[in-house]
Amino acid sequence: MYTRRRFLRLPVTLTAAAVIGPAVLTACSDSSAPPSAKSAGGGTLRYGAAVEPDSWDPHAASTAVTGRLLRPVLESLVAIAPDGTVKPWLAESWTVSPDGLTYTFTLRTGVTFSDGTPFDAAAVKANFEHVTAAKTASKRAAGLLGPYQETEVVDPRTVAVHLTAPHASFLNSAGSTFLGFHSPVALRDHAGDLSSGGAFVVGTGPFTFESVTPGQQAVFKRRSDYGWAPPTAAHQGPAKLESIVVLLLKEDASRVGALTSGQVDAAELIPANRLAGLRGRNGVEVVRKAVPGVPYTYYLNTARAPFDDPRTRQAVRHAIDFAGIVKGVFQGEYEQAWGPLAPSTPGAEPSFAKPAWEYSKEKAEKLLDEAGWTGRDADGYRTRDGKRLSAEQPYVQTFVSAQNHTFDVGVQDALKQVGIELKLVPLDSAGSIGRTGKGDYDVFAFAWQGSDPVLLGSLYHSKSQFGGGGANGSRVKDAEIDGWLDEAEATVDAERRAELYRRVQRKIVEQAYSFPAYIATMDVARHGKVNGLVLDVDANTDFYGIGVA
Repeated sequence: MYTRRRFLRLPVTLTAAAVIGPAVLTACSDSSAPPSAKSAGGGTLRYGAAVEPDSWDPHAASTAVTGRLLRPVLESLVAIAPDGTVKPWLAESWTVSPDGLTYTFTLRTGVTFSDGTPFDAAAVKANFEHVTAAKTASKRAAGLLGPYQETEVVDPRTVAVHLTAPHASFLNSAGSTFLGFHSPVALRDHAGDLSSGGAFVVGTGPFTFESVTPGQQAVFKRRSDYGWAPPTAAHQGPAKLESIVVLLLKEDASRVGALTSGQVDAAELIPANRLAGLRGRNGVEVVRKAVPGVPYTYYLNTARAPFDDPRTRQAVRHAIDFAGIVKGVFQGEYEQAWGPLAPSTPGAEPSFAKPAWEYSKEKAEKLLDEAGWTGRDADGYRTRDGKRLSAEQPYVQTFVSAQNHTFDVGVQDALKQVGIELKLVPLDSAGSIGRTGKGDYDVFAFAWQGSDPVLLGSLYHSKSQFGGGGANGSRVKDAEIDGWLDEAEATVDAERRAELYRRVQRKIVEQAYSFPAYIATMDVARHGKVNGLVLDVDANTDFYGIGVA
């Protein structure tokens, strides 16, 4: 075990990037700039991805990489412009009932899935029913649908989505890949195979999903008959690339090495310790965009001891020198986060641009004493009534980057200094789902990408528990927060909605339900022959507009 002092001097050689990448604060290219005017090119893009999806079915998946890699295959009812406005896509228009309970979409004509099936109202109904089916066990998409009741097929081109309560963010959510559309034929014949990816995943997008080799690569091929890109796209018609080969390179050293050796043309989530070298490398450019959503955050299970006591939660927060760990792990490239939402997220509480609490072992020790953890065992850990102050943090090795795991070790070491034992428990995906669904954990850590503060509902509403379509990692059941979240979803008053979400954020920090680690951006490095690489509103690579000269 590293002491805190040794940890902060530890060189960052452990590799693999986070599910949502860490932040860099120096200038590189502007991800919102228009594509290069030079030859668009065609050919194959070899792309180094940092994380393998937990599922290739976005209706079931939780990992952001699922949405990122499947955007070229699965499309949505609407598109979200860089300024956050909602634009037509597979739906050419829509209306909202006065009570906010029914969204009626008029669908675009001539759209087909790559298997030849027409995209119509029945396809929308089949997909939303799949999202909400108990067997799907949706971890993310069901939360985006919110208080969903049913989908009504009015006629082949008209579909009405009925809600049980107003859901002000529904239109924005409808632009997510996680609510993208599978072919109804695939849903009927291969619903159980969608998570495996490859040819089972059939969409309306400009690429087909040709094959996947678990742990190694995924291959996508251009559709020659594609012609319904949204108005936010850089061009219309078929994609520029003939194919995309995504190499699943979890280790940072492997991913960066593949880029510098020319084995890949572009690579995502460049680690902090390699940015300086790539910035000065001839022919390589780093494209960067701030990642909206939730930073890598530690959620304390408030539903059971020891973190049902706010004093213990606050003690944990005071005990961790987040700034020191951020500096030690990321070599000064990134900043500590203070609020539940990343600063780039619309609706982030502005006061959390400044420190919201202080690192103080003395305060941590005092709070633990007040909570009754006054004894010490032979290993130096605190005890109360003969029981050790111990907590378990399960994690899935496949999905947690080496950088985040290193961060976890730093947190573990910091807590030991005040007498708290934190056990880091590696699990496979099935084991993690089982434990989180039952609430059998004390700490859980993850990031959550999104450009609407409504995601706070998925993370902190009492009805958004793990296993029920939500991701309430802290298992918060706070009536005041529930009321604010419900009101925010019901109101069309933008200023009132923003104030309600700010209240939620302030109470989360006040009660220490969770605490964030560092601010993230997406960093994608590319060779000069790759043009048109931009990052969309969610900081995901837009593969449709890329060319390889």
